Amino acid sequence: MKPVDSRSGETILSVVIPAFNVEHYIGVALRSALAQPRSEEIELIVVDDGSTDGTLKEILQVKESARGHNITVIHQENQGVSAARNAGIARAKSRYIGFLDSDDEFAANFTDVVMPLLDADTADIIEFNVGMVDSKGRFVGELKMVDDATVGLRTNSTAMLLEFARICQVHSGARVYRRELWDGIEFPVGRVYEDCFAIPLVYKRAKTLYGIREQLYYYRRRAGSITQTTTLWSVQCVAHFAADALQKSEREDERVYWLALFKKFFANQCFLTSRVDAAVLAEAMKLVEATAAKYRTFAEKHREQLPALRFRTQISVNRRVFQMKGLIKRTLGLQLRPPVAAPRRVDSRGLDNHS
Repeated sequence: MKPVDSRSGETILSVVIPAFNVEHYIGVALRSALAQPRSEEIELIVVDDGSTDGTLKEILQVKESARGHNITVIHQENQGVSAARNAGIARAKSRYIGFLDSDDEFAANFTDVVMPLLDADTADIIEFNVGMVDSKGRFVGELKMVDDATVGLRTNSTAMLLEFARICQVHSGARVYRRELWDGIEFPVGRVYEDCFAIPLVYKRAKTLYGIREQLYYYRRRAGSITQTTTLWSVQCVAHFAADALQKSEREDERVYWLALFKKFFANQCFLTSRVDAAVLAEAMKLVEATAAKYRTFAEKHREQLPALRFRTQISVNRRVFQMKGLIKRTLGLQLRPPVAAPRRVDSRGLDNHS
């Protein structure tokens, strides 16, 4: 791993941006950060994870722009998004740290809302809602992180951890974190859905949380992304995180939290199984059955009166629904397609948000 360039100086927020073969998107992501009113107080750490297209060229082009001096670029051989994020975290020097995926964007008012809270050391974790856009930049939905019950400042507690587990949106970009919360915590290298491992650990360390109802981050649904491509490996990774949560449940003082997360991870494992190719469905089902067996063994060992896991019928129903939706999308030509030019987010009136 070698730095391409770096900068010195005090910043409030370090933003880690892993990038791999995203030449159509990375410029938009970086400019969404550089266009912020307080961009001078943000350190952007971009980790090019061995891209083979024009991604690095795009990154360096933005860095050479008038506002690009706040960008640090790291180039490393391809090791996956977890290794890229870990490299960025290791380089982060600010009091707070955030994450921006290379195909996503910050809202135009991100620093207007977040930076005053960081100035005041308001909380260990600042949470906000996430808008969803398609490959053409059109708004298509929301990932709900914060509701009326979690707006504003609150002290972390078992009740708050269970609320986090109930929502279970572990998207790393949906929050800004006090830097020290990440000491000794890394994303698991070589696995997908890596947020499932790291974010719950960080939440356990936080003493205070602050919820913002506004959508300050935009997540892009695009063809070829991990969340839009379900494989047997996807199911295996989530099965691993479910088993890890069950193992952490061995500690009685943490059991309620990790069991709640286990059930969410298991539900996600079942959901992913309903979407895999028919050729690997039997193997995926074996993984689901193995996870359920571990749960039953845990309940028997601790003599816990835990509810049974019911999943076979639901997987079957979800699979039929998924196949039907796929047929409709193919018929109507609505499948996600790779972009031919860098997309930019547009608002509900069709106006370009980066013009």
